[in-house]
Amino acid sequence: MFELRKSRRAAAVLLTGCLLTAGSVVMPVAGAAADTPPGWTASGIDRDRGHHGPPKGWDRGGKRTVDYVALGDSYAAGFGGGAVLDACGRTAEGYPALLDALPRIELDADVTCGGATASTTPPAPPAGPVDLPEQIAALQAAGSIDRNTDLVTLTIGGNDVRFTEVVIACAGAELPATCEPALAAAQAYAETALAPQVRQSLAQLRILAPRAELVLVGYPHLFDAAGAPGLLTAEAAGLFNAGTDALNAVLAAQLPDRRSAYVDVVDEFAGHGVGSADPWIIFERGPFDLHPNATGYRDGYLAAITADVDLHPGSGHPCRGRR
Repeated sequence: MFELRKSRRAAAVLLTGCLLTAGSVVMPVAGAAADTPPGWTASGIDRDRGHHGPPKGWDRGGKRTVDYVALGDSYAAGFGGGAVLDACGRTAEGYPALLDALPRIELDADVTCGGATASTTPPAPPAGPVDLPEQIAALQAAGSIDRNTDLVTLTIGGNDVRFTEVVIACAGAELPATCEPALAAAQAYAETALAPQVRQSLAQLRILAPRAELVLVGYPHLFDAAGAPGLLTAEAAGLFNAGTDALNAVLAAQLPDRRSAYVDVVDEFAGHGVGSADPWIIFERGPFDLHPNATGYRDGYLAAITADVDLHPGSGHPCRGRR
């Protein structure tokens, strides 16, 4: 989620003396081709998937698989959940990998990348992350997304509104005067610039995958309501969490049609923010700060998605959505 471009790294040194997020540090991938964006794996595997009917209520048969592609930022990639597998910060504990491990779900392509923004932002790979437009283009070029795709997931937007910089603006033993203006600026950007870009990308994904369930997954509250000692006061934490709610609302409003779903993870993470007795958000003054841990991805993200999205329509598993 909150990855910083090189041009903004200097401002990201919080009181801890380290970056709040990591993914802005590009790690080499052994054996990667020179023209391959960092962290990308081979995709576009040709499978005999047969004809797909409408995404709700269709008869798959006992052995049908759900063909799935994942896009988004570090929260989609699973950064912080475990060992980093590639330059994009993907882990085996991210929700795409966790969904892939479920029966009858097959992850055809995972192009998530830590630091991704909804719009193309310099620097380009390999110096910078692979942004959402490039992720979509890569799926299309590889033939990994088409009329046979059943499920598409996306988490995006935190980097666009520069939430790390907002945390910095709100940090301190007392509520800084810079906090509320930073939150207001982030909200204004979300409404005027982020919203149309997300709407455009979702519309493009709908064209590429006309029968898929498009699932837009939001962000949790990062901080406990009582605040985070040494980082944010209770008042600042409340303001920041309200800003997250506002961002989530903007994102949810961009869904293109009734075959799309917004998954809210705030309830799953309630009581598990930084400063709580059982945090699922990391704050250790290290590279994974302000990302979910493995429990957060499993009991937060995976739990919310499986509760809200009918992953096996027509198989007797009801959609219990809270949309």
